[in-house]
Amino acid sequence: MQRQQRVAQISTLLEQTGHAHHEAFAATDGADPDWAIWYAEYLSTRLPEALGTTLTRTQIICLLTELEQEAAARSEEGTPWPLFYSRELVARFVADTEETLSLYVMNGCPFCMRVQATIDRLGIEIPQIDIYEDPDARAELIAARGRGTVPVLRCISGDIDRWMPESRDIIRYLEERFGG
Repeated sequence: MQRQQRVAQISTLLEQTGHAHHEAFAATDGADPDWAIWYAEYLSTRLPEALGTTLTRTQIICLLTELEQEAAARSEEGTPWPLFYSRELVARFVADTEETLSLYVMNGCPFCMRVQATIDRLGIEIPQIDIYEDPDARAELIAARGRGTVPVLRCISGDIDRWMPESRDIIRYLEERFGG
């Protein structure tokens, strides 16, 4: 399945989930402080199948709350949340064979060191850019993500330029793609 088809499929799944959640919480007009838990239960079999990877409910809850924060940080006005979330999920979990990778890091960052250790263990070469040694790279990171936190794996494939934050997600992606 092509990436765009997968994004569309997951976006539709998230829209359906949103409608089902709203119906379940109609009495509160959809308000639910524990929405991510409800979504994770609803998506527990559907989302991993659509992504082609295994995810626990806990992982889905963490992903949804991270994506909520990521969407707020980027403030991409006009992009419907299901489309934003689905693009990010596909970017994090679906490997593209013709990708150029680079890792934005900061000297001494323990989360960066975890990712660097994984890169070393897998025996892969990924250029690393220290955002404090290269102010232009830091500005580029902030412009793309709305903040300068690291590590961030930049993945360029054709005309798609995506930024993957969070050391756990980067490590999982690298292990799935290069762990063999």
